[in-house]
Amino acid sequence: MKILLWAILIIFLIGLLVVTGVFKMIF
Repeated sequence: MKILLWAILIIFLIGLLVVTGVFKMIF
């Protein structure tokens, strides 16, 4: 169960970094 929570957290952080990078490229 704890591994699942860590996986979700890591995916969320990576997604946040990708979204930030895309926004910086566009604007």
